[in-house]
Amino acid sequence: MKNTGSPYSLVAADLSWHSDATPVTNQFDDVYFSPDQGLEETRYVFLTNSRLSQRWPQLPDYSTFTIGETGFGTGLNFLASWQQWRSLAPSTAKLVFISTEKHPLTLLDLEKA
Repeated sequence: MKNTGSPYSLVAADLSWHSDATPVTNQFDDVYFSPDQGLEETRYVFLTNSRLSQRWPQLPDYSTFTIGETGFGTGLNFLASWQQWRSLAPSTAKLVFISTEKHPLTLLDLEKA
């Protein structure tokens, strides 16, 4: 993703990788997830505190549930949500996940993360 000068151009995240394989953005000197328990952190902060495991089983058949998120990052919140959705939500319900990202990861960085 190359910046073409347009204010609407996407500029990919500029990453470094810690020795424990945790991605860090050089633009903001911020880690994408905890190097110790990244998935558990996502489950607690994003899923548990939104009470999704209680809410999803109670959805009516053929309903739609929408999640809006700022900062897609590595997609960990999306993947953890999708995994829990598949095990708890009614099979006829639909999940819509909308996320934005100012500096998306490249495909190679997403695969590595």
